[in-house]
Amino acid sequence: MYRVLIPTDFSDNAWNAIHYATSLYKGEETIFYLLNSYSPNTISPGEVMASSAATKTLFDAVKSASLEGLDKSIEEIMAARPDPGHAFRAVSRFDYFVNAVVDVCEEEKIDMVVMGTMGASGLKEALIGSNTASLIGKIKVPLLAIPEDVKFRVPENIAFATDYGTEYREKNLQVFFHLADKFDAGIQVYHVMQKKEELSESHKAAKAKMEERFAGHRGEFYLLSETSLSTATRVFVQSRNIDMLCMVAKKHSFLHHLFGLSHTKDMCYHIDIPLLILQNDAG
Repeated sequence: MYRVLIPTDFSDNAWNAIHYATSLYKGEETIFYLLNSYSPNTISPGEVMASSAATKTLFDAVKSASLEGLDKSIEEIMAARPDPGHAFRAVSRFDYFVNAVVDVCEEEKIDMVVMGTMGASGLKEALIGSNTASLIGKIKVPLLAIPEDVKFRVPENIAFATDYGTEYREKNLQVFFHLADKFDAGIQVYHVMQKKEELSESHKAAKAKMEERFAGHRGEFYLLSETSLSTATRVFVQSRNIDMLCMVAKKHSFLHHLFGLSHTKDMCYHIDIPLLILQNDAG
């Protein structure tokens, strides 16, 4: 039994994430938790002197909208005759987004969080200044970001970015391998070297350890040199017909370097595939 959390604001992007997640787990017994959170900021009155009665009225209205939205979402899902092995639960929380997601992940023993992202620069929005970005390093489970308008297709090729300096949490690797094995996907592990040089001894040891761990999972290893990480990833994804990109959150460093919190202009605007983030530093 798998447990998948899908935060929703009832937007088209959230619906797209629901459809993607249910397709990804088709044929498997899975409970999908639809989470809608509304924060204290949502119901704070604009007037400092606003009465407690007015605050309560606003709170009740927001709470009602959350519950009704979740009920309607599940009704629409059930009307579409979902996979018989799938069950759906509504979760409405009066809390800040990150707190709500973290709490539900722990309470319900969630295996993966799936979220939709917005805009043409979907991955940039997923990682910079967004709800998805705020979850990195805060939850312990894998986070799958689905760019706007990206429909489900069987992932035949999955790229796995590595810096050969990370110890991977075994439970998260198991989630990753399960998806890859389910679809018999090829796993393209790649490491980018920005200078023309040999791998260090420590990197060679890490590579050997990864090759052993990835044995039996259709893994192939690539070394890309003399280019930036962002450019290498974009070209690799396009040239290898990659359907999903996987990388590890390591206190933001690898992700931040890749997606350009400083002034990278190219990468974020040209990739429109799902991004699977394995959380290594939370908890």
